[in-house]
Amino acid sequence: MEFHHPIVAAPMAGGPSSNELARAVASTGALGFLGGGNKTAQQIVEDYRSVADAGAVGVNLFVPDAANTAVDVAKSSAQRGEKLAAFREQLMPFAERLGVELPTVEQAGEDVSDDWDAKLEAAVEWPIVTFTFGLPAPAVFQRLHASDTQVGVTITSVAEAHNAVAHGADFLVVQGPEAGGHRSVHDPLGEPETLELPALLDDVNAVVDVPFVAAGGIATPEDVRDVLAHGASAASVGTALLLSDEAGSNPVHRQMLQEDRSGVTQLTRVYSGRVSRSLVNEFMSLTAPAVYPEVNALTVPIKRAAIQARDPRSTHLFAGTRYLQAKTGPAAEIVEWLAGNRHKE
Repeated sequence: MEFHHPIVAAPMAGGPSSNELARAVASTGALGFLGGGNKTAQQIVEDYRSVADAGAVGVNLFVPDAANTAVDVAKSSAQRGEKLAAFREQLMPFAERLGVELPTVEQAGEDVSDDWDAKLEAAVEWPIVTFTFGLPAPAVFQRLHASDTQVGVTITSVAEAHNAVAHGADFLVVQGPEAGGHRSVHDPLGEPETLELPALLDDVNAVVDVPFVAAGGIATPEDVRDVLAHGASAASVGTALLLSDEAGSNPVHRQMLQEDRSGVTQLTRVYSGRVSRSLVNEFMSLTAPAVYPEVNALTVPIKRAAIQARDPRSTHLFAGTRYLQAKTGPAAEIVEWLAGNRHKE
């Protein structure tokens, strides 16, 4: 995998990584991305077709537990139903306040594959695919390599980097603890490491011989230059694009990123069951089990209703530690500024 531009758009599932954003980023020569998590295979196929002529655009897929070689099946299954039932009870006051009905625990667990098989069938048509939330089996990499697809894996530790390369990763996305949104810890029950991004980049650089992209807390041209100096081939930026004109960030998310000037973010599992970083709100006071995608299915009605009601207390407000540096304006201008090619007020 060769990177011809220092910027990669981080794939942000749930709306921010719109087709328009992918197209705008790719128009600069940078690598745009579509987020495939929580979408059907057909939706992603249609999304990719709409941007295929834009330039370099990759597709990111969430790895479901059933396909994740890092999952300890016995541990992940232990008391799963009881934990979800207890969490559902915690959610009831939020559901009642917003006037929504929650799915039952059984309904929340009806589809745990995230359309995985169909996505892999479609992925052979895409030139660049990355995996988040886990590490698929080597056979998945072999299948994609047979169609000349370049495959990347998001990792958060040296051990994950070593395993990803051993399975066949062509490149890595090295995600530090400063990142907004979901942390791609391969073991769903594992706690994220806290080693800061520059040190993590150095450690990964010492043990792998594939290119890697740096991710997490990259918000200025100086940040980009810093990660390149630590061996990264490019810098992946997500929070830095959330306020861009083309991003599909919902109105509540945009409002809070601009109004909350505390600079404070926290980690939580409440939004999906996987660890993520967000602005702090009332919803994050709940304690969610490490169960994906069932926790996400239980919380979706609340999050959607909160967005409709413009209620920031009850929906995800994903943000990296440097969210105060996020700029408004055309995404292409932001990307060129981050790459050091233009001035940005």
